[in-house]
Amino acid sequence: MAYITREDGVHFVIPSYRDVLTFKQKSQLKKDILLLSQSYGGYITMQKKGTSQYEVAFSPDTGYLLGESVWNYFKRPMDMIFCEQIANSTDAILVVVKNGSVYLDGSFPMENIAEELVIFLTQENNFEINVYGDVPISQTPTEGKFSFEPSSVKTFTVLDKPTFPSVPLVKAYQLQLVDATLKAQGIGAMPIKPILALIVLIGVGYFFYTTVLKPPPPPPPVVVNPYLGFNDALNSPAPDEEVSNFVQGVNMLLTIPGWTISKMDYASGSITAQATSAGGKVEDLFAWAKANNVSVDVKSDGVYLGMPVPLPNKRGFPKKIYPLDQVVAQYIDLLAQVYPGNNIKLDNKVSSGQYSQQPITVNLNGVSPDTVMLIGQQLQGLPMVLNGITVAVSNGSLSGTMTFNALGS
Repeated sequence: MAYITREDGVHFVIPSYRDVLTFKQKSQLKKDILLLSQSYGGYITMQKKGTSQYEVAFSPDTGYLLGESVWNYFKRPMDMIFCEQIANSTDAILVVVKNGSVYLDGSFPMENIAEELVIFLTQENNFEINVYGDVPISQTPTEGKFSFEPSSVKTFTVLDKPTFPSVPLVKAYQLQLVDATLKAQGIGAMPIKPILALIVLIGVGYFFYTTVLKPPPPPPPVVVNPYLGFNDALNSPAPDEEVSNFVQGVNMLLTIPGWTISKMDYASGSITAQATSAGGKVEDLFAWAKANNVSVDVKSDGVYLGMPVPLPNKRGFPKKIYPLDQVVAQYIDLLAQVYPGNNIKLDNKVSSGQYSQQPITVNLNGVSPDTVMLIGQQLQGLPMVLNGITVAVSNGSLSGTMTFNALGS
C-alpha cells in the first residue's frame, strides 16, 4: 500500500521514489524535480545534504514519511532495522536504514519479512535492531525466524510496547506539494535584490534604446541538461541486485517437493516457470505455492508458476557518462574472470542523442545458479540495465540467455 493510517488518522506514506540529487545550479535542480514529479507524484520532501545535494522523496499521497519518521524516533542510527507487528493483523511494519538513508519501508506480510532481509546477509552491517510483537526476526538462530550473524548486529532490543502509535510528527518529513516545497527551500522563488536589479537594468536598457537606438542583444542559448535522458534510462534497479534476487527465487523453485522445473522466464520482478510432476500431487503443489506467495496456472500444455521477485531500490543518478566501448570492455573482462569462454553476443548499437545503448546477450550453457549469481555480481556499479532472463533447466543446471543494455557516450 502507498500509506499506513495510524489510529489517530495520520497517514504515514511509503514514497514511490527516493533519491539524492546533486546539482550545480538551483534552476537545474528545479527542472529535475519537476520532471521526476510527473512520474512519481506531486507531493515531495526535501532534506539538504551538504552544499550541493538534496535527499528527495516523491509520492502521489500526502502525509508523513514512514521510514524517516521511525528512524528519527530511534535517534537516526547509521544502520537500523525496525519491525513491529500490526495489531490484529498478520502483517508487520518494516523499516531498514543503510548508511544513514532509508533503504526500505512499508507494511509486509509476516511470511515475506525474511525475503526482504536476506539480501543483507552478504553485506557488512552494524544494525541496531528493534522489534515488537511476534515478528519473524530473532537475535539467535530460531526455527521459522530470521537472524543475522552477531558481527552484523550492534544492538538487538525487544520492545515492551509498540512504537508506531507514539512516533512523533516531524514537519521536515511531511510530504507537501512540489511548488510549496521548492519555495520553502528557496528554489524557483525570485528574491528581492535580483528583482530590483532587473528593474534598474530595464531602465538603463530603455534609456540606451531610446537614445542610441541599438537593438537588444540576443538572448543566451538555453542550457539543456545532457544527463536527463541518460538518467531516465538508468532509472531502474541495480542489475547485480536484481540478478541476486532472481537466483534466490530460482533456488526456491528448484526445491519444490515432488516437482521439477523445466524452464523459467524472468522480467521486471517476476519469474514464470513451467513445472512438471516428479511424483508430486497438484494439491501439494497448490499448498506449497500458497505458503510461498506463488501463483499456479494449469494450462493445456502444462502447469505454470508465477513468482514475484523483490525489486531493489532504484539507483541514484550517475555523475558521469563513460564511453560505451569502455563500459562493454570492462564487463567482458570482469565476466571472463568468473565465466570464461566465448559467451557474449553484441548487437548493433542504438543512438539515443547524448548517449548510446549496446544490447548484450550472455549465453548460459549448463551453469549452476551460483554461476548466474557471479555473472550478475560483475555488473555492480556499471551503467547497465537487465532486460530479461530465459533458461531451460536440466538436473539443476541452467541453459539460456541473459540480456542487458549497456549505456554510455
